[in-house]
Amino acid sequence: MTRTHIDVGGVLQTGRELAVREALPLPDFASYRFPEPAVASLTIRRVGRGLELHGSIDVEAAGECARCLEEVRLPLHLDVDETFEPPGERGDPLAESNVLSGDDLDLQDLVRQLIDERCQGLCPQCGQKKDGGCSCPPTE
Repeated sequence: MTRTHIDVGGVLQTGRELAVREALPLPDFASYRFPEPAVASLTIRRVGRGLELHGSIDVEAAGECARCLEEVRLPLHLDVDETFEPPGERGDPLAESNVLSGDDLDLQDLVRQLIDERCQGLCPQCGQKKDGGCSCPPTE
């Protein structure tokens, strides 16, 4: 059974570290589809009143190439290094996202947001990932 929400109450209350490895099905968003679940390997620990997450996310994104209209599959590997405070705390880049609600960490939404935030998309000239295989000069 896949857990999409993680109870982080023990981490927040006692400071104990929590290791999580989950395969998470992701809904389609924007022009991306995810044929296989994302694999999130994270260590969650308390920092002050907030949480610190370290680890990685691996997933394959699929979609239609805008140039050739062929199906394209792109493996994505994201290193995770996030720190955030409980909702309502200042300076938290994820505070507006409802990823953390009380003791409940929405792991599926966190993974989706991190993928969307970090993906630079495909190069319109060569079709390769902008943050990977593309070596085209930047366009203005």
